[in-house]
Amino acid sequence: MDKLISKFIKQLEEAIIISDIAKINFHNKKINKVFISGMGGSGIAGKFTEEIMKINGEVPVLTSNGYDIPSWIDKNTLTIVSSYSGNTEETISSFEKLLEKGCKLVVISSGGRLMEEALRLKIDYIKLPDNWPAPRACFGFSFVAQLYILYKLELLKIDLSKELSVSIDLLVNEQKNIESKAKEIAVRLGDKIPVVYSGNILSPVAVRFKQQLNENSKTLAFTNTIPEMNHNELVGWSKKYNDLAVVIIRSGLYSARINKRIELSKEIMIKYVDTMIEIDAEGLKLLPQMLYLVNMVDWISWYVASNNGIDAMEIENINYLKTQLAKI
Repeated sequence: MDKLISKFIKQLEEAIIISDIAKINFHNKKINKVFISGMGGSGIAGKFTEEIMKINGEVPVLTSNGYDIPSWIDKNTLTIVSSYSGNTEETISSFEKLLEKGCKLVVISSGGRLMEEALRLKIDYIKLPDNWPAPRACFGFSFVAQLYILYKLELLKIDLSKELSVSIDLLVNEQKNIESKAKEIAVRLGDKIPVVYSGNILSPVAVRFKQQLNENSKTLAFTNTIPEMNHNELVGWSKKYNDLAVVIIRSGLYSARINKRIELSKEIMIKYVDTMIEIDAEGLKLLPQMLYLVNMVDWISWYVASNNGIDAMEIENINYLKTQLAKI
């Protein structure tokens, strides 16, 4: 897993080349909304895309992690179906339902049934490399592909090539610092259960962190956003929690009001927890900050696993679940 994480920059560079040359057509359809279907490592990319589109998009975006699709999907909906393996059960289910809607479909996959169907039905697609052993380590491929689809269809209003270039330069320049900070944070986390908080625009990063801690570090983790947690979860901080660690993701893009809420929330939580960690996003825009933080939290999850003698690649529980489901 550490070797896969260390290839994140190269993955982004490869993803740009693959996505840039992919042919995504309008098919004479006016797109007024976007639906993204995916699970796990493929699905979380959609959450990142949602936040990017809220600030820089022409149309609303909804991501779904499951079998079903919204009733409002029609011929003017762009639907992106993302599964690294191409065989994800839930994603295939939503794909089959989308075929009946007459919507604009694009597939992102390395192969499997989804790619077979895309080729058979002449559906636009972006084919990812098929030699990566862990879909969760392929976030860069999925995220960049989604952004390029929206960019090619003139739904994403940023200079995507420039922002990705800036993001890669940031990662190159900060890589040693990222790994050094990740090591320090992993030591502070130890074997505690992390509770991760962020502002709304970086909530996908918090979810990504949780997922990587779950799969790589084999630990539970929880996440919420500020200000939402100020209206409920904050009251739960009313007694000592020795097995928890609070992690707060900070950003210069947060509003003054969000920053004030974070400071006041810290004053309350620090009374009941021994470990409170803050991670600062680097970069001037949202996309560079997101990619910087993804690389950071991925490294943290690996160092936590390594420090606790855990095999980051093993996913025995997931494999058991899939095996049992396949019998039905």
